[in-house]
Amino acid sequence: MSNILKIPLNKIRQEGNYKELLDALERGFRRFSIDFYLVGATARDVWMRGLHEVTPKRATSDLDFAVMLKDSEQFGELKKYLIEVEGFVPYKENAFVLIWKDRTQVDLIPFGDLENEGVVTVKGTGFTSMNVEGVREVFEEASAEIQIDDNTQFKVCTLSGIVLLKLIAWDDRPEVRGDDIDDVADILRHYFRFNSEAIWEKHFDLFIDDAGLDEIASQYLGREIGKIVIKNLKLKDRILDILERGISDTKSNGLDELLAKKLDNTIEFCRSLISHLINGIKETPENK
Repeated sequence: MSNILKIPLNKIRQEGNYKELLDALERGFRRFSIDFYLVGATARDVWMRGLHEVTPKRATSDLDFAVMLKDSEQFGELKKYLIEVEGFVPYKENAFVLIWKDRTQVDLIPFGDLENEGVVTVKGTGFTSMNVEGVREVFEEASAEIQIDDNTQFKVCTLSGIVLLKLIAWDDRPEVRGDDIDDVADILRHYFRFNSEAIWEKHFDLFIDDAGLDEIASQYLGREIGKIVIKNLKLKDRILDILERGISDTKSNGLDELLAKKLDNTIEFCRSLISHLINGIKETPENK
Protein backbone atom coordinates (compact mmCIF):
# COMPACT_ATOMS: atom_id res chain seq x y z
CA MET A 1 0.00 0.00 0.00
CA SER A 2 1.28 3.45 -0.88
CA ASN A 3 -0.03 5.44 2.10
CA ILE A 4 1.39 4.19 5.39
CA LEU A 5 0.11 5.82 8.58
CA LYS A 6 2.78 6.38 11.21
CA ILE A 7 1.28 6.07 14.70
CA PRO A 8 3.44 5.71 17.83
CA LEU A 9 2.55 2.60 19.81
CA ASN A 10 2.21 4.57 23.05
CA LYS A 11 -0.68 6.50 21.49
CA ILE A 12 -2.54 3.22 21.00
CA ARG A 13 -1.56 1.45 24.22
CA GLN A 14 -0.09 3.01 27.34
CA GLU A 15 0.09 -0.23 29.33
CA GLY A 16 1.87 -3.56 28.80
CA ASN A 17 4.87 -4.51 26.71
CA TYR A 18 3.01 -4.55 23.41
CA LYS A 19 6.11 -3.96 21.34
CA GLU A 20 7.67 -7.24 22.49
CA LEU A 21 4.36 -9.06 21.98
CA LEU A 22 3.85 -7.67 18.47
CA ASP A 23 7.41 -8.52 17.48
CA ALA A 24 6.92 -12.11 18.68
CA LEU A 25 3.69 -12.47 16.69
CA GLU A 26 5.22 -10.95 13.60
CA ARG A 27 8.17 -13.38 13.72
CA GLY A 28 5.68 -16.25 13.72
CA PHE A 29 3.62 -14.80 10.87
CA ARG A 30 6.71 -14.14 8.77
CA ARG A 31 8.17 -17.58 9.48
CA PHE A 32 5.17 -19.24 7.84
CA SER A 33 4.61 -16.52 5.19
CA ILE A 34 1.22 -15.69 6.69
CA ASP A 35 -0.51 -12.45 5.73
CA PHE A 36 -2.41 -10.87 8.60
CA TYR A 37 -4.17 -7.77 9.86
CA LEU A 38 -5.25 -6.31 13.20
CA VAL A 39 -8.98 -6.41 13.95
CA GLY A 40 -11.25 -5.89 16.95
CA ALA A 41 -11.13 -3.25 19.65
CA THR A 42 -7.39 -2.67 19.33
CA ALA A 43 -7.89 -1.81 15.64
CA ARG A 44 -10.57 0.62 16.84
CA ASP A 45 -7.97 2.12 19.19
CA VAL A 46 -5.56 2.67 16.30
CA TRP A 47 -8.02 5.02 14.63
CA MET A 48 -9.72 6.58 17.65
CA ARG A 49 -6.87 6.96 20.11
CA GLY A 50 -3.87 6.73 17.80
CA LEU A 51 -5.00 8.87 14.86
CA HIS A 52 -7.76 11.08 16.29
CA GLU A 53 -6.76 11.22 19.99
CA VAL A 54 -10.22 10.15 21.17
CA THR A 55 -10.37 7.75 24.11
CA PRO A 56 -12.88 4.94 23.43
CA LYS A 57 -15.54 4.43 26.07
CA ARG A 58 -14.74 0.72 26.34
CA ALA A 59 -11.18 -0.29 27.13
CA THR A 60 -9.66 -3.64 26.17
CA SER A 61 -6.31 -5.31 26.65
CA ASP A 62 -6.91 -8.11 24.14
CA LEU A 63 -5.31 -8.28 20.72
CA ASP A 64 -7.15 -9.77 17.74
CA PHE A 65 -5.33 -10.71 14.55
CA ALA A 66 -6.95 -12.17 11.43
CA VAL A 67 -4.49 -14.57 9.77
CA MET A 68 -4.77 -15.82 6.20
CA LEU A 69 -4.09 -19.57 6.12
CA LYS A 70 -4.12 -22.37 3.57
CA ASP A 71 -5.34 -25.10 5.96
CA SER A 72 -5.84 -25.98 9.62
CA GLU A 73 -2.43 -27.70 9.73
CA GLN A 74 -0.74 -24.38 9.08
CA PHE A 75 -2.70 -22.92 11.99
CA GLY A 76 -1.40 -25.72 14.20
CA GLU A 77 2.17 -25.10 13.07
CA LEU A 78 1.85 -21.39 13.80
CA LYS A 79 0.48 -22.01 17.29
CA LYS A 80 3.19 -24.59 18.03
CA TYR A 81 5.91 -22.11 17.05
CA LEU A 82 4.39 -19.28 19.08
CA ILE A 83 4.08 -21.53 22.14
CA GLU A 84 7.41 -23.36 21.97
CA VAL A 85 9.63 -20.56 20.65
CA GLU A 86 8.01 -17.24 21.54
CA GLY A 87 6.63 -18.11 24.96
CA PHE A 88 2.87 -17.90 24.43
CA VAL A 89 0.63 -20.15 26.53
CA PRO A 90 -2.33 -22.09 25.07
CA TYR A 91 -5.83 -21.56 26.44
CA LYS A 92 -7.61 -24.89 26.89
CA GLU A 93 -11.11 -23.41 26.64
CA ASN A 94 -10.55 -21.83 23.21
CA ALA A 95 -8.30 -23.16 20.45
CA PHE A 96 -8.09 -19.69 18.84
CA VAL A 97 -6.65 -17.99 21.94
CA LEU A 98 -3.09 -17.67 23.19
CA ILE A 99 -1.92 -15.93 26.36
CA TRP A 100 1.16 -13.70 26.37
CA LYS A 101 3.65 -13.46 29.24
CA ASP A 102 1.93 -10.48 30.85
CA ARG A 103 -1.45 -12.28 30.61
CA THR A 104 -2.59 -10.40 27.51
CA GLN A 105 -5.08 -12.44 25.52
CA VAL A 106 -4.32 -12.83 21.81
CA ASP A 107 -7.11 -14.07 19.52
CA LEU A 108 -6.04 -15.57 16.19
CA ILE A 109 -8.86 -15.50 13.63
CA PRO A 110 -8.05 -17.80 10.70
CA PHE A 111 -9.48 -17.12 7.24
CA GLY A 112 -8.67 -18.10 3.68
CA ASP A 113 -8.60 -21.49 1.99
CA LEU A 114 -9.45 -23.37 5.20
CA GLU A 115 -12.91 -21.80 5.36
CA ASN A 116 -15.98 -23.92 4.72
CA GLU A 117 -18.98 -21.70 3.94
CA GLY A 118 -17.67 -18.97 6.19
CA VAL A 119 -16.77 -21.28 9.09
CA VAL A 120 -13.29 -22.35 10.23
CA THR A 121 -12.74 -25.49 12.31
CA VAL A 122 -9.35 -26.30 13.85
CA LYS A 123 -7.89 -28.97 16.11
CA GLY A 124 -7.74 -28.32 19.82
CA THR A 125 -9.82 -28.23 22.97
CA GLY A 126 -12.82 -26.16 23.93
CA PHE A 127 -14.07 -23.73 21.30
CA THR A 128 -12.77 -25.03 17.94
CA SER A 129 -15.18 -23.63 15.30
CA MET A 130 -15.54 -19.98 14.37
CA ASN A 131 -17.71 -18.01 11.96
CA VAL A 132 -15.35 -15.78 9.94
CA GLU A 133 -17.93 -14.30 7.61
CA GLY A 134 -16.65 -11.00 6.20
CA VAL A 135 -13.05 -11.38 7.39
CA ARG A 136 -11.66 -12.06 3.90
CA GLU A 137 -13.66 -9.20 2.36
CA VAL A 138 -12.47 -6.76 5.01
CA PHE A 139 -8.87 -7.85 4.39
CA GLU A 140 -9.27 -7.20 0.66
CA GLU A 141 -11.25 -3.97 0.80
CA ALA A 142 -10.91 -2.37 4.24
CA SER A 143 -7.42 -2.74 5.67
CA ALA A 144 -4.74 -0.07 5.84
CA GLU A 145 -1.02 -0.14 6.56
CA ILE A 146 0.31 1.40 9.77
CA GLN A 147 3.82 1.82 11.12
CA ILE A 148 4.32 2.02 14.88
CA ASP A 149 8.11 2.40 14.91
CA ASP A 150 11.07 2.12 12.54
CA ASN A 151 10.81 -1.66 12.29
CA THR A 152 7.19 -2.65 12.97
CA GLN A 153 4.53 -2.26 10.33
CA PHE A 154 1.33 -4.18 9.67
CA LYS A 155 -2.19 -3.95 8.27
CA VAL A 156 -5.11 -2.82 10.40
CA CYS A 157 -8.86 -3.05 9.84
CA THR A 158 -10.55 0.27 9.02
CA LEU A 159 -13.48 1.58 11.06
CA SER A 160 -15.99 0.52 8.39
CA GLY A 161 -14.56 -2.99 8.46
CA ILE A 162 -14.71 -3.02 12.27
CA VAL A 163 -18.41 -2.07 12.22
CA LEU A 164 -19.17 -4.80 9.65
CA LEU A 165 -17.38 -7.53 11.62
CA LYS A 166 -18.78 -6.44 14.97
CA LEU A 167 -22.37 -6.42 13.70
CA ILE A 168 -21.94 -9.98 12.43
CA ALA A 169 -20.23 -11.15 15.65
CA TRP A 170 -23.02 -9.61 17.74
CA ASP A 171 -25.75 -11.13 15.56
CA ASP A 172 -24.13 -14.58 15.88
CA ARG A 173 -24.09 -14.47 19.70
CA PRO A 174 -26.10 -11.47 20.96
CA GLU A 175 -26.33 -12.90 24.47
CA VAL A 176 -22.55 -12.58 25.02
CA ARG A 177 -21.42 -10.02 22.44
CA GLY A 178 -23.01 -6.81 23.73
CA ASP A 179 -19.59 -5.13 23.85
CA ASP A 180 -19.56 -5.20 20.05
CA ILE A 181 -22.46 -2.77 19.97
CA ASP A 182 -20.60 -0.57 22.47
CA ASP A 183 -17.84 -0.27 19.88
CA VAL A 184 -20.27 0.33 17.00
CA ALA A 185 -21.93 3.11 19.02
CA ASP A 186 -18.56 4.65 19.84
CA ILE A 187 -17.62 4.73 16.15
CA LEU A 188 -20.99 6.21 15.14
CA ARG A 189 -20.61 8.88 17.84
CA HIS A 190 -17.44 10.26 16.24
CA TYR A 191 -17.69 9.18 12.62
CA PHE A 192 -18.58 12.54 11.12
CA ARG A 193 -15.70 14.32 12.82
CA PHE A 194 -13.28 11.59 11.76
CA ASN A 195 -14.42 11.78 8.12
CA SER A 196 -15.79 15.29 7.65
CA GLU A 197 -13.25 16.21 4.97
CA ALA A 198 -14.00 13.15 2.83
CA ILE A 199 -17.75 13.60 3.28
CA TRP A 200 -17.71 17.29 2.28
CA GLU A 201 -15.41 16.68 -0.71
CA LYS A 202 -16.78 13.45 -2.18
CA HIS A 203 -20.25 12.91 -0.68
CA PHE A 204 -21.77 16.36 -0.79
CA ASP A 205 -25.04 14.86 -2.06
CA LEU A 206 -25.72 13.64 1.48
CA PHE A 207 -26.40 17.22 2.59
CA ILE A 208 -29.37 17.78 0.29
CA ASP A 209 -32.09 16.71 2.75
CA ASP A 210 -32.76 17.52 6.39
CA ALA A 211 -30.49 14.84 7.81
CA GLY A 212 -28.31 15.74 10.76
CA LEU A 213 -24.54 15.31 10.73
CA ASP A 214 -24.72 11.98 12.60
CA GLU A 215 -27.20 10.63 10.06
CA ILE A 216 -25.06 11.89 7.18
CA ALA A 217 -22.04 10.17 8.70
CA SER A 218 -24.05 6.97 9.14
CA GLN A 219 -25.02 6.95 5.47
CA TYR A 220 -21.40 7.60 4.49
CA LEU A 221 -20.38 4.68 6.72
CA GLY A 222 -22.98 2.58 4.90
CA ARG A 223 -21.37 3.48 1.60
CA GLU A 224 -17.97 2.42 2.94
CA ILE A 225 -19.44 -0.89 4.15
CA GLY A 226 -21.09 -1.24 0.75
CA LYS A 227 -17.66 -1.22 -0.88
CA ILE A 228 -16.63 -4.16 1.29
CA VAL A 229 -19.66 -6.34 0.55
CA ILE A 230 -20.28 -5.39 -3.08
CA LYS A 231 -18.64 -8.56 -4.47
CA ASN A 232 -20.35 -10.92 -2.04
CA LEU A 233 -24.14 -10.81 -2.33
CA LYS A 234 -24.61 -13.28 0.54
CA LEU A 235 -22.55 -11.10 2.87
CA LYS A 236 -24.37 -7.97 1.71
CA ASP A 237 -27.73 -9.62 2.38
CA ARG A 238 -26.53 -10.75 5.81
CA ILE A 239 -25.51 -7.28 6.95
CA LEU A 240 -28.66 -5.70 5.52
CA ASP A 241 -30.78 -8.29 7.31
CA ILE A 242 -29.09 -7.47 10.64
CA LEU A 243 -29.72 -3.76 10.14
CA GLU A 244 -33.26 -4.12 8.80
CA ARG A 245 -34.28 -6.23 11.79
CA GLY A 246 -32.93 -3.38 13.90
CA ILE A 247 -35.75 -1.13 12.68
CA SER A 248 -38.43 -3.80 12.34
CA ASP A 249 -41.47 -3.85 14.61
CA THR A 250 -42.18 -7.54 13.96
CA LYS A 251 -38.74 -9.19 13.57
CA SER A 252 -36.72 -6.93 15.85
CA ASN A 253 -33.28 -8.01 17.06
CA GLY A 254 -33.14 -5.13 19.54
CA LEU A 255 -30.33 -3.27 17.77
CA ASP A 256 -32.21 0.04 17.93
CA GLU A 257 -32.74 -0.27 21.68
CA LEU A 258 -29.13 -1.28 22.32
CA LEU A 259 -27.78 1.65 20.32
CA ALA A 260 -30.16 4.02 22.10
CA LYS A 261 -28.81 2.84 25.44
CA LYS A 262 -25.16 3.04 24.34
CA LEU A 263 -25.57 6.46 22.70
CA ASP A 264 -27.86 7.79 25.44
CA ASN A 265 -30.37 8.84 22.81
CA THR A 266 -33.86 7.94 21.62
CA ILE A 267 -34.87 4.78 19.80
CA GLU A 268 -36.26 6.98 17.00
CA PHE A 269 -32.88 8.67 16.52
CA CYS A 270 -31.07 5.32 16.45
CA ARG A 271 -33.56 3.89 13.98
CA SER A 272 -32.78 6.85 11.76
CA LEU A 273 -29.05 6.10 12.03
CA ILE A 274 -29.69 2.47 11.10
CA SER A 275 -31.91 3.51 8.18
CA HIS A 276 -29.18 5.78 6.84
CA LEU A 277 -26.67 2.95 7.18
CA ILE A 278 -28.98 0.74 5.12
CA ASN A 279 -29.42 3.43 2.48
CA GLY A 280 -25.68 3.88 2.19
CA ILE A 281 -25.06 0.18 1.67
CA LYS A 282 -27.83 -0.16 -0.90
CA GLU A 283 -26.76 2.83 -2.96
CA THR A 284 -23.06 1.88 -3.26
CA PRO A 285 -22.37 1.60 -7.01
CA GLU A 286 -20.82 -1.62 -8.29
CA ASN A 287 -17.95 0.26 -9.90
CA LYS A 288 -17.28 2.10 -6.59
